[in-house]
Amino acid sequence: MTSGKLARIKSGARVDSLDIMRGFSMFWLIGGAAIVGELALHSSIGGLDGLATQMKHASWVGLRFFDLIFPFFIFASGATIPYSILRMKQKGVSNFKIAFKALRRALVLLFIGVMYNEWTSHNFANPRLCSVLAQIGVSYFICVIIYLVSPRSNRLLASAIGIMLLIAGLQILMPGSSLSEEIYPGNNINSLIDSALVPGRLLNGTFDPEGPLNWISASTLCLFGAWTSNQLATTQERNLRFRRKVILPFVTGVMLVLVGLIADSHYSIIKALWTSSFCAVSGGISILFYSTLYGIADVKNIKKPFYLFKVIGSNSLLAYLATRLFGYAQFTNALGSYASRSFSIETNLFVMILTALTTISLLHFLYRKKIFIKV
Repeated sequence: MTSGKLARIKSGARVDSLDIMRGFSMFWLIGGAAIVGELALHSSIGGLDGLATQMKHASWVGLRFFDLIFPFFIFASGATIPYSILRMKQKGVSNFKIAFKALRRALVLLFIGVMYNEWTSHNFANPRLCSVLAQIGVSYFICVIIYLVSPRSNRLLASAIGIMLLIAGLQILMPGSSLSEEIYPGNNINSLIDSALVPGRLLNGTFDPEGPLNWISASTLCLFGAWTSNQLATTQERNLRFRRKVILPFVTGVMLVLVGLIADSHYSIIKALWTSSFCAVSGGISILFYSTLYGIADVKNIKKPFYLFKVIGSNSLLAYLATRLFGYAQFTNALGSYASRSFSIETNLFVMILTALTTISLLHFLYRKKIFIKV
């Protein structure tokens, strides 16, 4: 384990900044991005087209705000690892059982991801096996194994950088690819691996943006999260002030962003392939974001402004699954469409708002009842 003990373990309290970060990510996925984008498109205020663009993924090369949402979530899942492993260690759980639990979690999320993909189409004869949930589960498992082998902060950071270099090598050195040429959907190692090894349906035909190589790439975000928790929440022999402990994460975050942006001129930032330049930029921003949230919510104990995000983040898996699991989208679609016709507004804004409010209301009810669903 780490040289010091992680804060808040003995009390069993949730780490507020992690719930807030997960909730912030899920807020945009359950309707926040769609609502903001729709408002920007139909606003009479000029210059908001750019805001609407940021609420969608980059088509291939480039980075937009919405491209950071999934990395934020994976980073947050990694940031929980030091807490959860130390808590299990305090209960006498062996490394083998911890690793097995992480593997079981990955397989369960893989299964749920397939069910989510095929929930409406029922295309189980040719299912899409890759999913957001599978990527979360496998990247978390990889990070847990590395953390169990060596939880030292410098080795976590070295492991993340090593994986990024490995992925960069595979993507750049693939036959037909080089630093002097752009990576295209048809000439990348991700496409080759997905087409050759992944059974079933691929989202983009020749490759899947949540394919196996991306699972490995995403583990770097998990490792950055675990490393940051070690830095921020570990009480050293000398009780350092938070302002001193946060210096290294902030410097590291800025350096990662700069490295990713510099690399982008020859090795493009591509979220669909989780290129190492994308992982560096998104990882750096995640470190800066989490460090800031930790300082505000867990150190300064300022939580009220983030209440909505904490409610959503406390049941993030259910937030992601809710509309398909409970099937209320059909009702909100009908009611929202009726409202649009009544006010003679040609937009899906009412549908988006009603669906998001229904999801948030469900999550708030469970939060008040202290019901937290997790895998």
